[in-house]
Amino acid sequence: MKLAKEIITKDYELTYLVPGDLLDADVSRLKKEIIDLVAKNKGTVVKEDDWGRKHLAYNISSAGKTYEEAVYMHMVLNFPVLKVQKFDQELTLHREIIRHLLVIADEVEAAVTE
Repeated sequence: MKLAKEIITKDYELTYLVPGDLLDADVSRLKKEIIDLVAKNKGTVVKEDDWGRKHLAYNISSAGKTYEEAVYMHMVLNFPVLKVQKFDQELTLHREIIRHLLVIADEVEAAVTE
């Protein structure tokens, strides 16, 4: 007899920065790559926001380049708890992402939107 395993999911907030010198088409392509990566890891996109191009408070060096400007992207994701670490590692290895932050979403925010 097989027992059904309950898959525990949580909401996470992902904020990532991509180089500010990318064209809008490249930013759209990169956003699609991230959404595909979420789906590959059995997650879903709950909400996404484009915060736009902004000048960085300090220069960031990544992959041999120094960036003064970046495009800020924000997403709320729903993930199985066991898949989040692998997703985070894949984001770290992505060459076009300058920085990213993945944290558990506040339950208060989720309650307010209902």
